[in-house]
Amino acid sequence: MSKLLKWLDNYWYHYKWTTIVVVFFLSLAIILGIQFATKENYDAYIMYVGDEAIPDTKRQDIVSSFGTVMQDYNGDKEIILNFSRTAFISDEEHEMASTVNAAATQFLSSMSVQPYYIYLMTPLVYDIYKDSGVFVPISELEIDIPEEWYYDEQTVLFSKTDFARSHAGVDSMGEDLILAIKSVPYSRSSRVEKNERLAFENHYDLLKTILEYRK
Repeated sequence: MSKLLKWLDNYWYHYKWTTIVVVFFLSLAIILGIQFATKENYDAYIMYVGDEAIPDTKRQDIVSSFGTVMQDYNGDKEIILNFSRTAFISDEEHEMASTVNAAATQFLSSMSVQPYYIYLMTPLVYDIYKDSGVFVPISELEIDIPEEWYYDEQTVLFSKTDFARSHAGVDSMGEDLILAIKSVPYSRSSRVEKNERLAFENHYDLLKTILEYRK
C-alpha cells in the first residue's frame, strides 16, 4: 500500500464522521447560497385555483397582462409576478377529481399563511372557503366598481372587469371566475405582521388598479 493510500485509510478511520458532517453542511451551504442568489424577488403573488388549462404560452400572456398594471412594490427596479396554479376539478364524476381536489384542499388549508394575496377561483372552490374569514370583503374597500360586478360582498366576477375583457390570457380564464383578496394573517411577531401588512397594501393597490381599469 502506498503512503498516500495508507494515510487516507488512517484518516478515514479516525475522521470519517467528522468529514461526513463537514461535507454535508458545506454542501447545504452551497445549495442554499445558490438558491438565495437565484431566487426571484416577486412584487406580487396571484393564485389561480380551478380546472382551466393554462399552457405556458397562455401563462406568459397572463403574467404579461398583470405586469402592465403592477408596480415595483419592492423597489428593486424590476416588476416580477408570481402567478401560480392549483388544480381543482369541478366535475365530480371525473376519475381524478377526488385525488386532485383532496390535494388542492390540503394545500389551501394553509392559505392564510401563504404569500398569495390575490386569488382567482371557480365558484366551487370559493364556496368552500367563503365563510372561513380568510378574505377581505371587497365591498368594504375603497374601490370604485359597478355593482353588477360583485359575486357577493367579498368577491367580484373577474370576467366582468374591463381589465379581464381587454387583456390577453386573462380574457379567456372562464366566465364564472371569482376574484378575491386575502386578509392579513394573525402573527405573534410584530416584524412578521408589519411585513404582511405591507404585502397586503401592495396587493390591495394591485387589486384596486385591476378593478378600476377602464378600457
